[in-house]
Amino acid sequence: MGKEFHLTLADAERTRRKLGSVIFETPLLASKATAGVSFKPENLQITGSFKIRPAYSQMIALTAEQRKAGIVTSSSGNFAQATAYAASLLGVSAKFVLMRSSNPIKAERTERLGGEVVFCDNRFEARADEVARIREQEGRTEIFPYDHPNAVAGNASAGLEMIEQFPEVQHIVVPISGGGLISGIAWAVKESRPDVLIWGVQPTGSNATFLSFHQGRRTSIDKARTIADGLQVTQPGELTFPLIQRYVHDVVEVDEDSILRAVRVLAEEEKLVVEPSGAVTLAAVLDGKVPASDTVCFLSGGNISPETLKAALET
Repeated sequence: MGKEFHLTLADAERTRRKLGSVIFETPLLASKATAGVSFKPENLQITGSFKIRPAYSQMIALTAEQRKAGIVTSSSGNFAQATAYAASLLGVSAKFVLMRSSNPIKAERTERLGGEVVFCDNRFEARADEVARIREQEGRTEIFPYDHPNAVAGNASAGLEMIEQFPEVQHIVVPISGGGLISGIAWAVKESRPDVLIWGVQPTGSNATFLSFHQGRRTSIDKARTIADGLQVTQPGELTFPLIQRYVHDVVEVDEDSILRAVRVLAEEEKLVVEPSGAVTLAAVLDGKVPASDTVCFLSGGNISPETLKAALET
């Protein structure tokens, strides 16, 4: 049994209104190069990714005492930046656990936004262990990158935006890590528009949700091995996986070459700088794994290292 989820679309709409003064409503852009495809470019969002949605939606729910004590969370980088930004707006002390292998640009930007970064071993489990230690020793409140109702509600705001911006949409393609993004989008969209099909995408080297979806139970992998540094969760969330099972049409995989090709196409043809974690959605379309017909590819972030962008442009 997963965690219980009791929110309604009214809750999602309330969260969206609260986010309205803080986030951008990113546009919907028709592809210049791929017929039938549009993009939701959250690489243009505040701090360069969609993560401000789940971060701020949790931060504004903190009590006065919790804000005073500060928060702690783990991240592969984008959630840390977004939460640091949200914490700075609200005057909350924030501490972040990142693996030593994390993108150094994301770590540096987190510190620039006022967050304190603590590095741990290059294991997903080590992140959770270090967060627990800090929470217990310092009395901080834990904020969750994906497996929390308020995080899901924050992500649902993007789903509500897409169906308003493109009423004819038939397919929405979303990257998957721990499942917070796709579960929020899928829940909001399917409850509003049951005819729309939601597709999830994972790298072949970090495919815990792909395996879980097709086996019908939560499954873990030993380690993520992918250039998509924002998609490295080794098991889908307890809260998010049942939502994925209920609302997502299918989950597909894409390999590293396809991901780099999509980053290149987005940069050269669409004039969009997108990190590998966001480009997996276009990769799935270009590989023919998802239909290109009234399709929206969700581009989850644009915080790409110069080295990775260079490698993509040279493919």
